[in-house]
Amino acid sequence: MKLKDCHNFSDFRKLAKKKLPSPIFHYIDGAADDEITYRRNTSSFNDVDLVPNVLRGVENIDLSTTIFGKKLDLPFYCAPTALQRLFHYDGERAVGKAAQKFNTMFGVSALATVSVEEIASLINTPKMFQFYFHKDRGLNDSCLERAKAAKFDVLALTVDTITGGNRERDLRTGFTSPPKLTLSSLYSFATKPMWGINYLTKGKFELPHLQDYVKEGTSTNTSIGNYFSTMLDQSMSWNDAEKLCSQWGGHFALKGVMSVEDAKKSS
Repeated sequence: MKLKDCHNFSDFRKLAKKKLPSPIFHYIDGAADDEITYRRNTSSFNDVDLVPNVLRGVENIDLSTTIFGKKLDLPFYCAPTALQRLFHYDGERAVGKAAQKFNTMFGVSALATVSVEEIASLINTPKMFQFYFHKDRGLNDSCLERAKAAKFDVLALTVDTITGGNRERDLRTGFTSPPKLTLSSLYSFATKPMWGINYLTKGKFELPHLQDYVKEGTSTNTSIGNYFSTMLDQSMSWNDAEKLCSQWGGHFALKGVMSVEDAKKSS
């Protein structure tokens, strides 16, 4: 199966499973615990009907929308996703260029494998920085100031990941960041040699926004769950969010609000 054979999401998933070592594939494909919410989120799209208005003329189609004061040519944007160079050696560089090609927003994770400075030098499409609230206030200040200096348009504070999810697939596959070989994963990595060659030859794997402050996820092997549970500040409150919004001084969002009550409070 090749890229030219991919015509929908399921095809891309099959190709990823073919190309990636098992621990890497299941990290991006999996979710927490019994993955009930994962399946519910996926199936909910099947419950949505698109009801067209006919005889309106469709020779000129305009999908553009405006969000955070920025006009996008598409009514969706690329959400921030951690550790993208694990999935492909270009990582955030490639996704950012795709976002620019289609003039939509690019979301960059605090756990990105390419720095905000480099991303800003590569693309000029609207950009969002997804912010984790760490116990280390120096790290928080550094992330905020770097995103501001790189002229990112939006800061999105993650509020639904106060602690790491119990990602059972990762526990079974032994996934860590950076990845490490175990007896159980050795065969999977050995049968995907191109992934290993690219990982070793396409530049050092780093988490540039964290590496000067923490070892977790940078120079040591750790699970993503352990990173969240040990490095993030479980005492984060509305007051902290308000202060961060004030420090940022620009468009600000809360990522992970689920209740009507919280949505009203955040507005």
